[in-house]
Amino acid sequence: MTRFRQASDRLVDADTAVRRAEADRLAAVAAMIDAYPAPTPIVESPAAERVVSAGAEGAGAVGEFVALEVGALLGLSEPAAWSLVHDVANLRSRHPLLWAAVAELRVEAWQARKVALAAEELSAEAARWVDAELAELWGVVAWPRIRRRLAGLIVRADADLARRKAEIARRDRFVSIRHLGDSTSVLTARMDTAAALTLEASLDMIVDQMILEGAQDRLPVLRARALEMLATPPLPDAAAPNPSPGLPLADVVVHIAAEALDTAATDATNVARVAARGGDVGPVLLDQLAHLLGHHRIRVLPVTDLAGDPSADAYEIPDRIRRQLVIREDCSVFPYSTSRSRTADLDHTIPYRRSTPGSPAPPGQTRISNLGPLSRREHRAKTAGIWTLSQPEPGVYEWTNRAGRRWTVTRGRTTEFRDRSDERIDLVYTSCVALG
Repeated sequence: MTRFRQASDRLVDADTAVRRAEADRLAAVAAMIDAYPAPTPIVESPAAERVVSAGAEGAGAVGEFVALEVGALLGLSEPAAWSLVHDVANLRSRHPLLWAAVAELRVEAWQARKVALAAEELSAEAARWVDAELAELWGVVAWPRIRRRLAGLIVRADADLARRKAEIARRDRFVSIRHLGDSTSVLTARMDTAAALTLEASLDMIVDQMILEGAQDRLPVLRARALEMLATPPLPDAAAPNPSPGLPLADVVVHIAAEALDTAATDATNVARVAARGGDVGPVLLDQLAHLLGHHRIRVLPVTDLAGDPSADAYEIPDRIRRQLVIREDCSVFPYSTSRSRTADLDHTIPYRRSTPGSPAPPGQTRISNLGPLSRREHRAKTAGIWTLSQPEPGVYEWTNRAGRRWTVTRGRTTEFRDRSDERIDLVYTSCVALG
């Protein structure tokens, strides 16, 4: 029993250490919000930093680039960093009792953030009422029970808001498809309940037929197969007297590495990257393309020499240069960014110099080795001079923030340089790695 007691004590101590570290992390983010310098325009342009709300009503304000600082320090994308900043600002201003419970280790940080997120649309007064109603539960009631109580309290706190959200949910139906990169995808949808019941009945009819025919898979697998059958009916027979019209076909761009086009190659592991209208499908073995793309028209993108450094003399970026850069840099080149380069700004690392009377613009400024994709806010922070960037060689982006901390981003990999005394520690994270 002594050994078991020691193991039990160790587990409790480890859990306490995790809670303390997470609580300290939230407190440190709060200190960052308080210490972040008030925005002062370094440049008189639309890139200048603005003051924005730090969270929901009553949570205060902060400079809009604070999330870039927090994200770079913690290895988070900008959206994830903003989520953390918002939650911290909301917790300490709108849920002071819960904020204290986190500091006292009576509640885990992730649970507190769930509460802050669930209540963020409430007024500050309503949020504090919810905070007071939950105060006596922390540390003595299991989280699932608190979560159920929280849902009811939010409805009671603002019944009109609850009705509006229900109406918005009915109106804002959607279907989202996320490709996992392993030849499977995740489909998420919000739809009218009557239509969902009809779809469910249709799937069950197909599943029942599968079972009668001897299918042995688990019910969730059978339902997935049934949905696949609804989505991909048999292709029309062109030889039939009255062939049924074919499905609407989407264009698909397939990026194939040059070596994969060698017909003499016997390597069965050649990989293509498939980009459909809804987004990247991910890496696909060449021998799987027929199955994957049987219902699509296929357009093969010409092989691009990524080692080249094409240039243009205009500020505007030609499609050929844009295409090459987007293939090389799948994501933004800001530290830990997850913004996809397809929708990003293409920034000139060395700012573009336009022609002036008596001083023509230098040639070749718009070139691969002087460009990098950035999200709009990342681009503005760099233009405003709050972050500085250099590209010592093509595809290597060296960033420095206003505190002098440095990061290097190369092909989606972020290396952080931390100086402690005379020792330099290199930490490498992968945020978004280009394929192919």
